[in-house]
Amino acid sequence: MKKIFIRSPYFIEIDEAGQTGAKIEIFLWNKGTTEPIIPNYTLTKNIASASQTLIAWNVANYAKEYIEPIAPVSVSVPTEENVNTWCYMKIKTYKLVSVTETFIDTETFVCFNGYTQYLDGYNQSNTDTVIPLVNNNIKLTTFSGYNYVNVWIEDNEDFIWSSTTSVSFFTPTSEGLWKLPYNYDTFTLGIGIEVIFSIQTEQLCEVKYTPITCKFINRFGGWQFLTFFKANSSSIDVTSKDFDTLPSSINYNVLQGSKKIFNSQGKQKIKCNTGWVDENYFDLIQDLLLSETVLLDNKPVIVKSQSSEYKTILKDKNINYEIEFEYNFGLINDVI
Repeated sequence: MKKIFIRSPYFIEIDEAGQTGAKIEIFLWNKGTTEPIIPNYTLTKNIASASQTLIAWNVANYAKEYIEPIAPVSVSVPTEENVNTWCYMKIKTYKLVSVTETFIDTETFVCFNGYTQYLDGYNQSNTDTVIPLVNNNIKLTTFSGYNYVNVWIEDNEDFIWSSTTSVSFFTPTSEGLWKLPYNYDTFTLGIGIEVIFSIQTEQLCEVKYTPITCKFINRFGGWQFLTFFKANSSSIDVTSKDFDTLPSSINYNVLQGSKKIFNSQGKQKIKCNTGWVDENYFDLIQDLLLSETVLLDNKPVIVKSQSSEYKTILKDKNINYEIEFEYNFGLINDVI
């Protein structure tokens, strides 16, 4: 089964001999719910001309409404991830000759809320049965307790998630997205003595500042944990409107003022520093800047930093990244 990343386009193409048009049916559902009998969307197109018969649809956007990652919940043993983090999409294709439909094929996809890069080309997909939704070349750091990485698993095998200090055995009964916890050490996912992938992790002790944990959806569509260990600074921005008032009498009250303030609202911002990190940490920062779902100490935020320099050990020696966030809610509760 193909795994696709729906923040980038994915095209379904039909180019059958003699077609005057084409049709696709799109079926969407989450694991644990019933696959729909009636398609969620039915799309038809006519050919552009007799010499241009190829018809294509970008179907990636249709899957977005069935994916809604809200907040990760840390675990200490391998556990299946919330099913709203990904979804299934089935596509049925048809050839049209005038009003006559001919069924062509059915294909089912697993959809992740990630993206592919421009240089990868179009219609990128992955057919592996075990897919870590993380860049396992980056050392992951934590302050205390467990964080986790997401791994897609289709195989009904006896897996081992282990380090030198801990071992967890688990056997998925059905395909799905899993949470594999880590704290410190090098963790390895394997089947028996076969190693599938490993990640290096480290637990740091910060004695001066209070670390801030950032959780976001990375380029692969999985939850990523990033700790800002060093100094942070907060500020607020306030907006409001005003109008001139009329005095209550000629002998006005001097304590009332001549303007009325209304629609006041405030937004809180915070600047955070990673502390000294490895050179390849820039890939993690890139994922953060491009993420659409970000939490800071379990509060929703928007990344306000619009750029970041690619820092190297040769030029910058010690590498630290400062990122600015804005909390994604007003200081005054005005939700209606």
